[in-house]
Amino acid sequence: MAAAAEVDDQIRVLVADDQGVIRMGLAMILDHEPDLTTIAQAGDGEEALRLIDEYDPDVVLMDIRMPVMDGLVATERITSANKAAGRSRPAVLVLTTFDDEAYVLSAVRAGASGFLLKDTDPDLLVSAVRAVYRGDSLVDPASTRVLLERCMELERQVGTGTTEPAPAQPDGRWTGLLSQLSEREREILVWMARGLSNRDLATKLFVSETTVKTHVSSVLSKLGLTSRVQAVVVAYEAGVVRPGEADVRWD
Repeated sequence: MAAAAEVDDQIRVLVADDQGVIRMGLAMILDHEPDLTTIAQAGDGEEALRLIDEYDPDVVLMDIRMPVMDGLVATERITSANKAAGRSRPAVLVLTTFDDEAYVLSAVRAGASGFLLKDTDPDLLVSAVRAVYRGDSLVDPASTRVLLERCMELERQVGTGTTEPAPAQPDGRWTGLLSQLSEREREILVWMARGLSNRDLATKLFVSETTVKTHVSSVLSKLGLTSRVQAVVVAYEAGVVRPGEADVRWD
C-alpha cells in the first residue's frame, strides 16, 4: 500500500482494514489533521506487521475481522514485540462494531490500547488516536464502559451456559497483585475503571499529568499489564468496580 510522506512532528498512523473504502475514509479523516498522517495502509494483519517493521508507526488502527491474519492475532504480536523491546509503541486502537462484542475482551487482553466503533464520529476518531499516542486508553469513557460491561456479561453467560444475567463474582487471581498497590495506585485504578483519562486524573487529584503517568505505569507494572484498558478489565474482574455499581471493593 502507498505510504504518505513522513513529517517529524506528526503522529504517524498505520490503518489496517480489509475494506479499501474504509481504509481510504479513515486515512482522509486523519490526514485532514495537521498533527496526524497516515503513513501506510494494510488489508490484513500479516501485511500490517510487515508494514510496521518498514514504517515504524506510532499508532495502528486495527480492524478485527480480516483475512490471512485477523486483528486479534496481529495485535497480540505487536504488543508482545513492544513488551519484549521495552517500548510502548506502536499503540493499537481496535476498530469494532457491536456485532464484535465477543472479540472485544480478547482484543483488550491481547494488549490493545483501546477500541472504537466503526461508525464513531470523526472528531472522536481523531481524539482517540491522539489519546493512545499520549498513553491514555479510554477515549470514550461512557461507550467504553458500557461495551466492556456487555462483553464481560456475555463472557459470564457463556461460562454458565445460560442466557440469563449471571451475578458478578470477583476473580481471586488478582488478589495478591492488587495487594501490592499503594493507596494512591488503588485510587488511580478505580478512576481509570470509571473512564478518567490522565488529564482528568491530574485535575481530580491535584497533581501533574507526569505524576499521573508515573502512577499509571506503576499500576501496570505491578499487575503485569501492558495497557490502561487491561487494567480496567482487571478492576472489573477483581470486583473492585462492578458493572452498574458505583461502589468500590478491595476485600
